[in-house]
Amino acid sequence: MNEIISSNAEQQNDDSAWGEEYLKSVPEFAGEKKFVKLEEIANLCSFENTMISGHGTASAGNSHEVVESIFDEGVKGFESLGNMVSMNRGNEVVGSTDLTDNTVGLWSSMEGRLDFQKMKEKLDNWPHRGAKNVILMRFPLDYHHGYTEVGSERTQAYFTEHEDKNGQATNYIDRRFIIGNYNSETGQVELNPNFEPNITGDFKKELDERLAKVQEQTKKRHEAFDENNPFGFTRTNTEGSEPEDNIDDAVDGWDDADW
Repeated sequence: MNEIISSNAEQQNDDSAWGEEYLKSVPEFAGEKKFVKLEEIANLCSFENTMISGHGTASAGNSHEVVESIFDEGVKGFESLGNMVSMNRGNEVVGSTDLTDNTVGLWSSMEGRLDFQKMKEKLDNWPHRGAKNVILMRFPLDYHHGYTEVGSERTQAYFTEHEDKNGQATNYIDRRFIIGNYNSETGQVELNPNFEPNITGDFKKELDERLAKVQEQTKKRHEAFDENNPFGFTRTNTEGSEPEDNIDDAVDGWDDADW
C-alpha cells in the first residue's frame, strides 16, 4: 500500500462499514451533518491503486443545495459546447464519460505517497472560478480502461446513467465514488453517506460488467476500423498492447460546468 501522510486519528478496522452506524461515530460539527478534517479521510478507506479527483461547484453556486444534489445524484457528465445540440435528443444518453471533462486530478497512487498538506493547498486555491466547495472522489484504477485511445472509453466504467432534472438520460459519475465535499472556508470534509469504501459484492459485479461492456465496445470499434482500412493506417493503441501511459492525463482535467 502507498505511504499516506495523515493525521494521528485512529485507523478504522478494515471491515468497518461506512453507512449510518459508522457515521454516528464521526464528530459532528453542524447539526446532523458529519464532518472530518481532510487528512482523516485516510482513515475511512484504502487509497491503494486509486486516484483522487475534485470537482468544483462554483459554476452552479456554492450553496449546500448543490452539494446535496451531487451527493444524491453524482457529478453530471460535462458536455463541451462544441458537442452540445438541442435538448430534444430522444432516447440518446448525453454527457461525457471522460473524467478529464468533469474533474481535476489531485493525486494518483502511481505518483507515490499521498500528502494531504499539498492536496489542501490545491483545494484552498482551486484553479477554476475560485470554488469554495470541491467534491472529492476516489476512483479504483482497476476500472480505468487503458487499452483505448478514446478518452471517454478510458473512464466510462466510473459513470452511471439516469435522468437529469430535465428528464434527459444523462451520464453521471457514480455517487458511490464520491467521498464528500471539501469546503475551503471551514477546512472540513462533509462526508457523503452514499460513498462506498469497499469495491465488493454487487458494486464490484456492476463495475466488472461496466468495464467488460466498454472493453467490448473498444474491441468492436477496432475491428470495424481494421475492416474498413484499405490504406493500412495503424492505430495508436490496440487491444492486447501495453496500456497507455496516460493516467496523469486522466486525472488532470477540468471542472464540470454544471452539477
